[in-house]
Amino acid sequence: MAKDIKRDYRFLDGEADRQALVEDIRRVRREVLRLADLVPEARWYEPRYHGWSLAAMLGHLQLMDTLTLRLMQLALIGLRLPVSEDLLNRFNDLSARLFKQRLVPTTVRGLQNGENRIVAFVLHLPMDKFTHLVYHPSLAAYLTLEQAMQEFFYYHWQEHLQTMREVEDVFYEPPQSSAL
Repeated sequence: MAKDIKRDYRFLDGEADRQALVEDIRRVRREVLRLADLVPEARWYEPRYHGWSLAAMLGHLQLMDTLTLRLMQLALIGLRLPVSEDLLNRFNDLSARLFKQRLVPTTVRGLQNGENRIVAFVLHLPMDKFTHLVYHPSLAAYLTLEQAMQEFFYYHWQEHLQTMREVEDVFYEPPQSSAL
């Protein structure tokens, strides 16, 4: 049964719509990497985000970018792989253990390089392909490619950004000046 999906998916009918999505994707990625830069190197490999190290979090994002892009490319040729949420969770647990010591600078470079493939996919996917379906295990639902691009490349990153913000962000509020 599909989980309740309450996203504001945009229609990507025009160049401006696609460019707006690309800018959102780039913005959320820059913010994740900005927060990663705040983490001292001595703390890259300690559990920070629900037990995940920074190295594991970034490795997960890089791997999922690659896998979800492939999943969408397979959907274009008619292959819909309904990966279960349980399998996804086990895979994520395994990748968290495997990536906990991953080299952060190497992963950051991989994320930056992978961004070009994602942007090209978003910008050049023909509109008549948008209705192809791809399965999203966490939502337990099939999404159109138009929705999946947003879900995998924007909302997924946004969720991890929120997790990182809860740990990394230091909110500064200037003191109120007192009139003397």
